[in-house]
Amino acid sequence: MDGRLQLTRVVRKMVNYFEVMGAGGEKTLISVECLAPEVTPRSLTAILCNDLLVLCKDPSGGRDPNGLVDLWAVLRMQTVPQPAGIVHGSALRLVDNKAILYFDLASTTEALTWSRAINMHIPASSK
Repeated sequence: MDGRLQLTRVVRKMVNYFEVMGAGGEKTLISVECLAPEVTPRSLTAILCNDLLVLCKDPSGGRDPNGLVDLWAVLRMQTVPQPAGIVHGSALRLVDNKAILYFDLASTTEALTWSRAINMHIPASSK
């Protein structure tokens, strides 16, 4: 399966460090995991190859159907048993081992088609 997807947001886990004062006045550095959303609107071409989703940028913006594309990311869809889901009606949510990606699609039907195709290709051993 392949097609164009509009990436709207990427959420990554990151670690922040904070200095806190203990009861005895000693300073301690602690690490806190948090989510860092990035608003990254971009149009990508997606190619689903079994449990891999290849995302490419099209430098021509779709004007040259025979033009070269640039590799943007390769996502391995085995992080969770159902890595794809639909949120907010027609947005596709993908959970990768490094980030959560959100794509706006034209319709709920299109989002459902992508979600089912991605989840269907997860090997039985990872479910």
